[in-house]
Amino acid sequence: MAKTIKVSCNGAGHHINEVDLDKILKPVIVTRSAPPKPKEIPERSVLPCQFCREGKVVVTREMVEDANQ
Repeated sequence: MAKTIKVSCNGAGHHINEVDLDKILKPVIVTRSAPPKPKEIPERSVLPCQFCREGKVVVTREMVEDANQ
């Protein structure tokens, strides 16, 4: 089951968006020679608001790490 977090947009309405963490995290490629690395978390991801045109949803690495604990 995919984990989601709720983040408000920076538009005038400050709409609450549900962000799927699987869209934020990068896939990991595992080979025989290298040990698997944890999923790479980008420093910052900017997504469009689901409810308005002017707002953006900013998801930081700290938000994702807190949600995974």
